[in-house]
Amino acid sequence: MSITPLGLFPPQPATTRAQALRLSYDSKNDRLCYPSGKSVIVRPVDPKSLSPSIQFSKHIYPVTAAAFAPSGNYVASGDESGNVKIWDTSISNDKESFEPPHIKSEFQVLSGPIRSISWDADSQRIIAVGQGKDKFGHCFTWDSGNSIGEIQGHSAAINAVDIKPQRPYRAATVGDDKALVFFNGPPFKFDKSLRDHSNTVRDVRFSPDGKYLASVGSDRLIVIYDGKTGDFIKKIDAAHQGGIFGISWLPNTPDQFVTCSADNTLKTWDVNTEFIESYTISKEVTVQDQQLGVVATPKYLVSLSTNGNLNYFEYSNGTPITVVSGVQTSITATSYDEKLLIGSSDGSLVKISLDSDKNFIAEPSLNAAHSNYVVSVLQTDSGVLTAGWDDTIKLWKDGTLVSTTSLSEQPKKIVKISSSVLVLFESKIEIYSISSEGLTKTTDQSLTFSSSDVSVYGNQILLNNLSKNSVEEFTFSDGSLTQSKSFPALRAAPTLIRISPDGKYAAVADNTGKYTLYNTADASVVTTRWAFHSSKVLDAQWTPDSAFIVSGGLDTGILIYSVARPAKVLKFLLAHQTGVSGLQWTSYDAEKKTATFISTGLDGVVKSWVVDLSVY
Repeated sequence: MSITPLGLFPPQPATTRAQALRLSYDSKNDRLCYPSGKSVIVRPVDPKSLSPSIQFSKHIYPVTAAAFAPSGNYVASGDESGNVKIWDTSISNDKESFEPPHIKSEFQVLSGPIRSISWDADSQRIIAVGQGKDKFGHCFTWDSGNSIGEIQGHSAAINAVDIKPQRPYRAATVGDDKALVFFNGPPFKFDKSLRDHSNTVRDVRFSPDGKYLASVGSDRLIVIYDGKTGDFIKKIDAAHQGGIFGISWLPNTPDQFVTCSADNTLKTWDVNTEFIESYTISKEVTVQDQQLGVVATPKYLVSLSTNGNLNYFEYSNGTPITVVSGVQTSITATSYDEKLLIGSSDGSLVKISLDSDKNFIAEPSLNAAHSNYVVSVLQTDSGVLTAGWDDTIKLWKDGTLVSTTSLSEQPKKIVKISSSVLVLFESKIEIYSISSEGLTKTTDQSLTFSSSDVSVYGNQILLNNLSKNSVEEFTFSDGSLTQSKSFPALRAAPTLIRISPDGKYAAVADNTGKYTLYNTADASVVTTRWAFHSSKVLDAQWTPDSAFIVSGGLDTGILIYSVARPAKVLKFLLAHQTGVSGLQWTSYDAEKKTATFISTGLDGVVKSWVVDLSVY
């Protein structure tokens, strides 16, 4: 294959306010897994490493729970529809291969969202729990799906389940009905229902040696039980100043565990001596720093914030040693100039560095940089400009906000023109001068048509005319805009325009994904054979020599077209699960006909690729 993946930058866990999310840990390979949109992400625990990371993208509905088998070879993941898939994690997207994880089996176990999954120590049996019409949990064998008992005793949705890691096996579930239900098995059968909590119970875990069982909930209680019998041992009242969302036992100290809470803290505890130490995310208690999940690894305590950040603590160190940030939602804007900048649909901005091998290195993100969808990211000599659907343009310098410019309406796109910045609205253009202190409007011109995309070469401006399905050319001179000519009308509405770096060509894609390549000098058609997309194109980028263009869109594929050989196309289908939203070339060697580029997706994933263009 001529287009080959190099690696990926995974998205952060997809969180919901006031809803716990379990991080699963693979002790055999020192990895984490978690749900993110319709995907499951597997990544190394080491915060400095992203390789190898795996994206499992075979779910149709948003994934709500994922758990490693104790063997580390498989993951069971469940989604909003109640479907559980078991898949192989031994295949990774390293530089030699990029095989998608193989599904071993899948079962429809509930009629509603799966909230928690647990494996037995043999990596043979699974209990999945959540919401449903006729039942709230199901226990089955991973390969055949045969039932191995019944999950009964709850009158409301079950939030968490855990299976004792030694024989004789026991299981425990907790739910919205304030109850903990204890099971013997297998086959798993109801033993007792315990109601020591006064509010929703969020999580339950057996200790590594099976001696204890602990539950936590919104009532700020920690309740300890006997792991073999389920008998009550003790309560720890007011363990946190907010509801408790998660618990994880320390791997090397069986009597100790860590909890995470909405009060922005983690706390470690000993079953006998109780409180040990507190770990604080931030001094100011905020919704974004509420802790929704935690996992204890031999080296780190890793917690999950509402904003998707993964916080790393060393034991006996009360402040994070590092915070891994990223994107939780769809990536909607990209810009590359030595470093990659991406904006997302929730208003966040993330900067990503690439090393000499094009491996990704995350840098701190700007959560809530905009209060809404980021439509454009533009790197200039004066700083980074971002435009959002909160009707503002913001100027950033070294991660610090320098200025905010309010706009009269929602921007469609911002681009550089000469030493200025052009802002496109639906039926208007504004041009701003830019300095290190901010933006100043210099030109304001209304359009007689509706437009959604713009491309610039020198003082030449091309706009798509959605009213007439054509492309209009304007010239910017002496601070004013003058319409030069119109391009021949297309059969469908043009949605994307990209002028080549030499200014000779204009690639125009319509809403069906078909390109028309124009000669910009006389608006003549060069070719209409770039027609391999099956739906709308979201982004495209020319190579520096104007010989090739890489294109991606809603059909999830990445295509590379050639000007010299328009009938020839390089394809990588299903590049991103829900569509390709951005593309950027990162290197290009015209003599060797090799190049690397980055793609971003509506699935929140960033991927790097190498392409062999010698087939042309």
